[in-house]
Amino acid sequence: MKKNKHLKFQQQGLFGTELNCADVENLPLIFNAKPEEIEVLAPGTVYKPLLLSPDERQLNIQGVGPGALDRNEEKFVRDLIRYLYPTGDYPKSEKTPLLWQGKHVWLKRNIDKEPGSFRLRVDDSDWFYPDFIVWIMDYKTRTQTFGFVDPKGLALGTSEGWGNYKIVSTLYMPHVIEQKMEGLPLVWEGEQWTFRVRGVLISTTSLLGLTQQAKFSIFDESGKDIPPDEADFNRARIVFPTMNTSYIETVLKLLTEDNELDGLLNHVARIYHTPKTFTPNCEADYDLALRHVEAKEGEANFIAEIVKDYLKPNAKGKFGANAQRQTRLKLMDYAKTGFFGLGEEKVPFFRDHPSPCEELWQRFSAMGSDKLSVLKA
Repeated sequence: MKKNKHLKFQQQGLFGTELNCADVENLPLIFNAKPEEIEVLAPGTVYKPLLLSPDERQLNIQGVGPGALDRNEEKFVRDLIRYLYPTGDYPKSEKTPLLWQGKHVWLKRNIDKEPGSFRLRVDDSDWFYPDFIVWIMDYKTRTQTFGFVDPKGLALGTSEGWGNYKIVSTLYMPHVIEQKMEGLPLVWEGEQWTFRVRGVLISTTSLLGLTQQAKFSIFDESGKDIPPDEADFNRARIVFPTMNTSYIETVLKLLTEDNELDGLLNHVARIYHTPKTFTPNCEADYDLALRHVEAKEGEANFIAEIVKDYLKPNAKGKFGANAQRQTRLKLMDYAKTGFFGLGEEKVPFFRDHPSPCEELWQRFSAMGSDKLSVLKA
């Protein structure tokens, strides 16, 4: 094919539109040719875009980048920018970070199934490639949060429920990564920094659509199956987009602030991946240790069961009430035989026990097992 030396290269907009930016080295992440025109340049990317002119499409060149944003990805980017810059004074350079509450926010696209892309998985599940990396730099606390957001979130018919690979990868695997990195120094500009990994799924299925799926049910303190509400899903790092940009605040807070479930899953990661760093010191910890001793399936199933038991607080705001109730029932076996088969222990002692998980752990520990010795090491 004869080359045209006068061919003018031009960067195509991700939404199929022409660009106002003359500098093709800047990759526009979002462009809206409407009265409220928005053009945002990506502050760094995980790929080098190949610039093509419309006349070269017949070359059928493959791998020109991630391609156009789909409508869910587009909505997330538009809403993020409009939330952070409601007056329209957004940055126009890929070298300028977005700003949120004094923190620097760098937004990058993550390419699906590329060797250099960020990916996660648990057990032998499929690899999960989240759509966006949201890197948040907090210079005040010297904390870097490597955040990831997947606006395609959860499609209708997520039959695995809480054991879905995207959910487990988002909820749990960041803690596993941190366990593996623990002890490694992170120095930036001569100062010690803290490094975190956190993710958020933005569901493409409505709240009602997910609550109608039986595998997303959770337990209340009495052990009854109930549907989760929006606050429960948020604790599980699942957010539902709104017509306005208000949900973006929830996304950013989930990336930068941990909740009760995060603390629990951090300890699960220790049990499975760095057991010598785990020492139970509260009821939830003792429950995790007991469950691990009895676990017969993989980590994904383990996480799903934890979520079902610990996602919903009781009327007093306490998490894990059903787990304690179940443990009290197990302790009832000792009411007939007594501790170590000696004497006789009364039912009320177990029924009203304030820390049944610790009590059962102590009794199991006295019996001894390989798993127990590893966890106690």
